[in-house]
Amino acid sequence: MTINFAETLDEALAGARSHGAPPSDAGDPLAALARFALTDEQVEKMQQTRMICRGVIAHQHLVALLGPAGSGKTAIATDIIARDLAPRFRVMYFQEDAGAGDLPRLHEHARHCGYELLNSTLAGSTTDAQISALRGLSVSDVDLSNAVMVFDTVKKFVDLMSKGGTRAFMTMMRALTQRGATVILLGHTNKHRGPDGKLVFEGVGDVRNDVDELLYIEAGEKDADGIVTLTIKPDKARCAVRKVSFRLNTTTMQATELPRVVDVAAELADRKQREQDAELIGAARSALAAGGLAHSELIKRVCAETGQGRNSVAKVVNRYLSDDPNDSHALWLETRFFTNNTRHVSLKPEAAS
Repeated sequence: MTINFAETLDEALAGARSHGAPPSDAGDPLAALARFALTDEQVEKMQQTRMICRGVIAHQHLVALLGPAGSGKTAIATDIIARDLAPRFRVMYFQEDAGAGDLPRLHEHARHCGYELLNSTLAGSTTDAQISALRGLSVSDVDLSNAVMVFDTVKKFVDLMSKGGTRAFMTMMRALTQRGATVILLGHTNKHRGPDGKLVFEGVGDVRNDVDELLYIEAGEKDADGIVTLTIKPDKARCAVRKVSFRLNTTTMQATELPRVVDVAAELADRKQREQDAELIGAARSALAAGGLAHSELIKRVCAETGQGRNSVAKVVNRYLSDDPNDSHALWLETRFFTNNTRHVSLKPEAAS
């Protein structure tokens, strides 16, 4: 259930209008823009931001953690809560997205790790009642600096396609952070990526505009052991947020931070490309199975085997060609003989097996 904030928003706008627009400086035609200039105090505040979780969550910030359905948002959130946040803060996890079959496991995790799992349905209430309680906190003088609030998922609390409702909800979330709380919103991205290949948030632009940090989760494909590689990377940040990768066991739902950042999006794109190139890759491997060939001869044989044109075959051969044996992307290696300008191609040892 979601709540309509239209009345609250109208009241806020009416209050703002009553104060009028700030006076302009007649002597400086650019005064209206100069107020946006970065100040020393702003930079100092940014540099002094206290990171409380693996370099991705900042104290008293409003953070959106977004990813496709099934990308591991809840698993990552509960893992960082257990390891980094629950021992030092009072964590309240608003869980309105899990099915009835998952709640007992999540409850046990919360009980064991020392945070509070909240669910309006099992409490015999509604998300409207939760919002009402939060609104009361947002306008009070209470100190929330020891509180971390996680909303899973944010669309259960507000219609993200409603600009007015989203704006008012985000205003309330911002008010909670101004009273010291750290707020983490879990949300979904669209099924289809943008023209640039990046993930796109599912909702109006106010969410991106109003949060301090907007973090995307890129999830790889599950391997035979149920292991998935996840990478969190910032799309917007008001502090020094870092990229971080995890190895998620989908059976135990435990996440282990990796020592290096994995470009999951690039790996997914590479896997998709290899699937498209599978026929020509197979033909090239067959041609090289008995030993190396000159580059031109390899292309000629693959063309004959597949019936594909020379340009198409050459693109695929060159796509997976490298002179570096440590290049994990390469399938075959190139050796150049400068005496007769010959390019010799052979299978990489692991590709040959």
